[in-house]
Amino acid sequence: MTIATNGKVERINVVQDDDGQDQAPSNEKRQKQIQHALGNPTGATIRTYTTGGTAVEQLPDLSIPDGVTALVVYLPANSGDVFLGDADDQFIPLTDAGHVFEWEGATTAALHIRTNTAGDGVGIIFEGAQ
Repeated sequence: MTIATNGKVERINVVQDDDGQDQAPSNEKRQKQIQHALGNPTGATIRTYTTGGTAVEQLPDLSIPDGVTALVVYLPANSGDVFLGDADDQFIPLTDAGHVFEWEGATTAALHIRTNTAGDGVGIIFEGAQ
């Protein structure tokens, strides 16, 4: 048996999620937020940071776009090890050229570094211009 219908949808008030719960449909503002978060940011941020001494130092406050991973890279000109972490503990060693730490936080300022030699440092690289 075939049923023929004619009609048009003028407005969708609710949609069901995976659990069968009613949710509001996505609107233009929300769709743009999703597109912005999932799209590729324009440009790139490439910075170096070198320490002034051997005490713990906070990395500069560079905002990382949503969905982007920042790379903190050991600089080939370093004369010693670089240690990454938070303000209290720097337990992630970068010890040689090619060593990289991936950071998916909102800002690079959450990271702190400590070096054995003043003037050693890291490169910071991510998609999206500052």
